[in-house]
Amino acid sequence: MATQPRLESARPEPLRIFPSEPLPLNLITRVNKNRPNGYYGSFDANLLATKAAELIAVNSDARQQPLVEVLNRLLTQAEADCVAEAVAGQKNANAQVTHSCWLCIRMTLPTDEWVIPRWHTDGRMFDCTCPDSAAPHSKYAFSILGPSTRAILTNPDAHKILHSPSPSGRRWDTNDPDPELAKALESYPQASIEPGQMIRFSWAQEDSPIHSEPDSTNMHRVFVSILFGSESELRDMCDFRVETYGTWY
Repeated sequence: MATQPRLESARPEPLRIFPSEPLPLNLITRVNKNRPNGYYGSFDANLLATKAAELIAVNSDARQQPLVEVLNRLLTQAEADCVAEAVAGQKNANAQVTHSCWLCIRMTLPTDEWVIPRWHTDGRMFDCTCPDSAAPHSKYAFSILGPSTRAILTNPDAHKILHSPSPSGRRWDTNDPDPELAKALESYPQASIEPGQMIRFSWAQEDSPIHSEPDSTNMHRVFVSILFGSESELRDMCDFRVETYGTWY
């Protein structure tokens, strides 16, 4: 995918896919049942990778220790990217931007629920405490098994369609299946995300990527996402989501 130009404000690119050489992921072939897990709290790549691998392994045929190593690498790369973008955009950026995180794991059996894309952009995740508009408001996501997130390459015309009323007067950006919206956006190119790569996409920005769960008909899937922030930002997120900081769910 071609690199998109940085904005004058040094705000992170709304969409990025990395690493350029995908990591090998021949670690798992199936999950046993639909199961969501997650964590709000301080970030430690090794501890989170170890716990996440354990949760995935008990609900799948995954080999736990190799999975720990892959998850650790991906989470560490996400952290490094977040810090690098924060430093590029803020003169006084520090490690607080990745002090805490929301880690989400979704293990799903084959389903045709997302045959029709549920195109949407992500809204506010927490009240930002960053010093200026160059804040790294992004989320990172990757699939350990099954298809990757669908994302439309940044295009102002696609955003105009998403945020305007449908011909019937309904809003389209509700993350509901909508054949009309799928038809309206089907000609816009999508990002190519290979297994072993992750996607970084911004949230609560005018150009935040339009994305959707992938079609996983006949396919088992393990999806992982992580959102970084300071401790106060993640505690704020816990407050309005009625979650407990420092615990797994």
